[in-house]
Parts: sequence; structure tokens; C-alpha cells
Amino acid sequence: MSEEQVSHVSSDSKVAIPLQNLISILGAVAISTWAYFGVIERLNSIETQLTQHWEEIEENDNWIDEWKPPEEVKNTIDRVRELEMRLLILETKLELK
Repeated sequence: MSEEQVSHVSSDSKVAIPLQNLISILGAVAISTWAYFGVIERLNSIETQLTQHWEEIEENDNWIDEWKPPEEVKNTIDRVRELEMRLLILETKLELK
């Protein structure tokens, strides 16, 4: 294009486009916009779920790390270990006889 042709473009210039093409362009823009916001909405939803899951995991992890068995359970475990040792001693004595 020459310099002279460009200088004739103004706000009064007329552009002709077939109506079918215009409707197709508008439809494509509308569908693209709808799809874009649908993808963004899905990503936000997934990100929110991920954040909530990580919070729940952290709470559970802290609970597991800080959990201590009750004193009764500790005492029972100690008694069972002591009984196992006594049983082992008795079995060895029987085998030696």
C-alpha cells in the first residue's frame, strides 16, 4: 500500500462485511469467552479444593505427630512385655531340664 491510500482512511470510511461472517465472528467470540471463563472457574474450584485438602492433611498430620497413648495403654504394654520376658525365661528353663 502506498502512503496516499492510507491517508484516505478516516472515521467516515465504510467497511462491508457479509452478515453471515459477522454472525459467525460474534458467535466464535461468545463461545470463546464462555469457554475461557468456564476453564477459569474450574481452575479456581480445583485450587480451592486443593487448599482445603491440604489444610485437612496438615491438621491430621499434626494430630498424628502430637498423639500420645493414654497412661493405661502404656502400663498395659509394659505389663505385657514383662509377661513375655517371664514366659521366655520359663520356656528356657523347661528346655534346659
